[in-house]
Amino acid sequence: MLDFIRIACAVPAVRVGDTAKNAEDICAYIEKADAERADIVLFPELALTGYTCQDLFFQDTLWTGVQQGIRKIADCTKDHPGVTAAVGLPVRTGMRLYNCAAVLCRGQLLGIVPKTYLPNYGEFYEKRQFTPGSTEVQTVTVCGQQVPFGTSLLFRCRQMPSFVLGVEICEDLWSALPPSTFHALAGATVIANL
Repeated sequence: MLDFIRIACAVPAVRVGDTAKNAEDICAYIEKADAERADIVLFPELALTGYTCQDLFFQDTLWTGVQQGIRKIADCTKDHPGVTAAVGLPVRTGMRLYNCAAVLCRGQLLGIVPKTYLPNYGEFYEKRQFTPGSTEVQTVTVCGQQVPFGTSLLFRCRQMPSFVLGVEICEDLWSALPPSTFHALAGATVIANL
């Protein structure tokens, strides 16, 4: 039997490219979610940088800011151990850039889930910057930590074994066969979509 999970959705006023300010605001929402006894707090796609960075996504300065921001957010979750946070951010690995969700809890970066289906129509041209994620789980280095990376990651809670979290990002939900279908088939009891 699944216990009840309290989920908070937080939508900070993101400043494009200002990872320090965005990380500070994300931490304030984590604190607020903890005060409201939320188990999970979800943030928007690319909440750490803003969605509209365009070619700034390729800049080393932005990547340095992303790593500093995610480290600050991880440290914040140490002070709020009852809250799991899912935060949108870009992740660089090798020569590729991914639109991702980082899952953090108790001071740890538990895993990174890349977006699978990248929109490339109308005002969206994510394929210019980002690479689609793969179901193959790899390990990437973020903030000096080896982290699981892949679209098929599931996150389990020791304190509540029936709680299994699957994560996907925006457009993934509207595909013919969304990642959430595979998450549910693999045992996910909660699906989060940033």
